[in-house]
Amino acid sequence: MKEPSVIPELAPSRFERFGLYYLGRFKRGGRSQDPFSMSDVDLARHVRRLTWWGIGLSSLIGLVCVHPIILADIKLTGAPPLVYFGVLAAVTVVATAVEFYFLFLVSLRAVHRVSEIIHMEHLGHESMRDGIFSVRNILARTALELPDPELRILGIDPFRHISRKNLLLIGLLYKGKIIVTNLLLKTVLRHTLGAQVFGWSVLWIAIPVEIFWNSVVIHRVIREARLRLFGYALANRIADDAEAAGYIRELSPLARSGCLRAIGNAVVMTQNYHPNMVILLLRFRNLLGIAEDDRLDDWGLFLKTLDEVPEHERYFLLDLLTVAAAFDGRLSGIERSRLGEAYREDHLIYQERLFELTRHLRHGRLNAALLLCGLDYVKG
Repeated sequence: MKEPSVIPELAPSRFERFGLYYLGRFKRGGRSQDPFSMSDVDLARHVRRLTWWGIGLSSLIGLVCVHPIILADIKLTGAPPLVYFGVLAAVTVVATAVEFYFLFLVSLRAVHRVSEIIHMEHLGHESMRDGIFSVRNILARTALELPDPELRILGIDPFRHISRKNLLLIGLLYKGKIIVTNLLLKTVLRHTLGAQVFGWSVLWIAIPVEIFWNSVVIHRVIREARLRLFGYALANRIADDAEAAGYIRELSPLARSGCLRAIGNAVVMTQNYHPNMVILLLRFRNLLGIAEDDRLDDWGLFLKTLDEVPEHERYFLLDLLTVAAAFDGRLSGIERSRLGEAYREDHLIYQERLFELTRHLRHGRLNAALLLCGLDYVKG
């Protein structure tokens, strides 16, 4: 019988449903493949090729959609202010809406193709195949740059001091960067070269600006999709390996709760419920059979656990803490300053592993990251 989930059942937002709809329509290959069977070099080549595909298509979309705005600006030169700004605003709103729609489709297709590289739909524990942290939901939020849900899982609340922005605000800020960049470049060019350059209006500078920002967005989306998908694969592999090696069965009750405290405190220090960390938390919670909320984000209690467990279990917990802290591909200021309290005299050993693992995850080196994700009873 399937164990009930500790994740609240939340309905996806309208934008997330939009992403889920299109992800469901994309054709998916039928064969399954171990994500670790492909070398890091081959993985990097495939992702790089996909990134250039996304950049090229998003640049074309920007090129097409910015044309009506530029032409309207040129044609309306000298028109009454009310007509000029009214028509220009209407054209800009329509062109921007069309551009966002097609950019979202390109982003969704891009993250779908990243998942197909390692056939993620065929992988993962059964508890992760449905709900807001399933592969499809994670991909939908990644492609549309939607925030992950604000939840308390097993009493862990990383959002106490975090201000979250919705998709509309993100979109407005993104478009605002483009508008500001356009205005600055046009002002500089007009004051240095005049209203025209080689017979062309300086208004056309909007085209390279649009292409640049669209390329930045697609690159960021694919990079984050890669991190999340690789983290998903790693979390399941780490949990499976720890179970197969027998470490989970041998841990004392105190060390078993210490495992979830290691991950829970890493979540709090990261100040973000990154899907990679959620998957890791839920897989270990499932393996350990711990359902209750027992102050799993209490740093002082975790440090006390490290003092009370045998030395070999302490090394296992430090391994897990290091993996969890690196799992979102970033190191926060809190992590850098507080992890030393847990590492103590072994600080340099674990810090080097932490930094290297973070770099591998950030740059998409899946197999290299796996080598640093081992959990055992040995120091370092």
